[in-house]
Amino acid sequence: MGRKRIKIGDVFEMPLSDGRVAYGQYVFLDRMGPLIRVFDLFTRGEVPWEQMADQLRSAGLLFPPVITGLFAAIRAGFWRIIGHLLIDEFTYPGFVSTMHENYRQLSDWFLWDGKESVRLGRELQEEYKQMEFLAGWDPHGLVHRIETGENPYDKLIRGK
Repeated sequence: MGRKRIKIGDVFEMPLSDGRVAYGQYVFLDRMGPLIRVFDLFTRGEVPWEQMADQLRSAGLLFPPVITGLFAAIRAGFWRIIGHLLIDEFTYPGFVSTMHENYRQLSDWFLWDGKESVRLGRELQEEYKQMEFLAGWDPHGLVHRIETGENPYDKLIRGK
């Protein structure tokens, strides 16, 4: 049996340390890596796919899409594909970045729009402060964020 190919639209479950399960969906392949969205939906125990699909269609998101090590997480069995949902519309979210050390800004801010980096200047304008930082989340780090709400880049972007 060959390796299962991961496709845009695939939905996967992410087990949490307290026995609950979180859900994500592969939405876009960026040059920086696969983008996923994480639904604001948690379950315990088995849920039939048809019921889960209905719940996911109406669920919100915990945070904007992020780049993560999806392929490795699936291959290693850390996350498991459970179904597929069509993506009606996907708008690339954009990401902000800067050179940093210990979450302290060292250079100008940039916007990654999916195609190129655009220089924004030394100060990050308010309109960009709700964006995700351009980083590849490792699967364990992303599960920690889902469980705790902690995002280490918030301090860099929003001063929190």
